[in-house]
Amino acid sequence: MKFRLLIVSLLLVLFSYGQIINVENKRLGKSEEGWLGNVDFNFKYTQNTKSVWQVNNKIALQYKKLKNTHLFINDISIIRSNTNNLVNFGYAHYRFNRALVPGHKVKLEAFTQVQYNSVQKIKLRSLAGTGLRFKLIGNDTVNFNLGISAMYEYEEITTPEFNNAVRNSNYLSFNAKILKQWSLKTITYYQPSIGDFSDFRISNQTSVSHNLTKQISILGTLSYLYDSNPPQGVPSDIYSAGMKVRYKF
Repeated sequence: MKFRLLIVSLLLVLFSYGQIINVENKRLGKSEEGWLGNVDFNFKYTQNTKSVWQVNNKIALQYKKLKNTHLFINDISIIRSNTNNLVNFGYAHYRFNRALVPGHKVKLEAFTQVQYNSVQKIKLRSLAGTGLRFKLIGNDTVNFNLGISAMYEYEEITTPEFNNAVRNSNYLSFNAKILKQWSLKTITYYQPSIGDFSDFRISNQTSVSHNLTKQISILGTLSYLYDSNPPQGVPSDIYSAGMKVRYKF
């Protein structure tokens, strides 16, 4: 019974990592100039009826100077039970922003990314693109942003197939403080293939957080991914839900 609960937990972790990388949710969100960042490395080993080990490494670095912002993030995760990979994915993403108008209401964005996810049969996905980011609302309580981009994508799956596509990569992000202790954050991506709009991906991640103290908060998260043309054997719809406790210092 305990092992079944462990597997269910691991699968929920798996489902939380969709094919669309939620870069918007990983912005460091600070207005100060200079370097900001964090590096995480986690290792966990569990032995019961089977041996399960987990390795995770995350890096987020941001450099801001005047109108320009550089953001680099990477995430590598492996969860393995005996000889089976429950999670095996990684990506590296670089994004450049430059403010085009006063008040940073409109920004130029350029980005490139390399990604793999063996469980979802993605052997390699590389992409590069550029577009515009619009701040529709921005104050101490509410932030609402729209991004419109075009990107070139090359993908190899674990069967001997590959795909090339030029896609739109569009997103809407909304952050709001609700009362004093509550806040809401949601981000939705829409990535259709240009020339074949029946080939598209939609991803949403929504979280609600409650501040227990200035340092401790509880977060509930819902995630959804739909891929109209997934690799064979991979479902079109992937859902996940989770809760966590966060400590800020």
